[in-house]
Amino acid sequence: GQRGFRVSPIALEDLEDLTRLRLHIEIDALRQSIRRGDAAWRARLQQVFDELSAFEQPIRAEHRTRWEQLNARFHETLTSAWPSPWTVKVLRLLSRHGERYRRYAIGLGELGRDVHEEHREIFEHAMAGSEARAALALEAHIRATPDLLLRATRQGRQVLP
Repeated sequence: GQRGFRVSPIALEDLEDLTRLRLHIEIDALRQSIRRGDAAWRARLQQVFDELSAFEQPIRAEHRTRWEQLNARFHETLTSAWPSPWTVKVLRLLSRHGERYRRYAIGLGELGRDVHEEHREIFEHAMAGSEARAALALEAHIRATPDLLLRATRQGRQVLP
């Protein structure tokens, strides 16, 4: 006791594991949410998407903290029509652990990724009730960070400490 704490090491294998679990849970929650989503859910989703859009065209360093908050809120709102407290807890935990990797990916600069376009596609399909298309767009969006870090690693860039 009284000796401090340890931080888990950062490794691409860890991110892959986090990503697989997050995909499984978040895509199911999104599908359930779209099935149950009502006008109030759509209004909340529209509001958070509009707020998020103002901070991610492009994501500037001075707005990164606010963007992270809005990004988390956007993802939580997407799945919020599925009333599962355990789903919310697990997704928040996975998001917190994935945040370390997102920060590294953002730090790599522009590598052909348009996060706003990814969010817009998910948003539009969810609003239209296109469950399958929204799920595919969400999967591509979640996979983009590990794919980006892996691609940078293969190019010989030091992406993780």
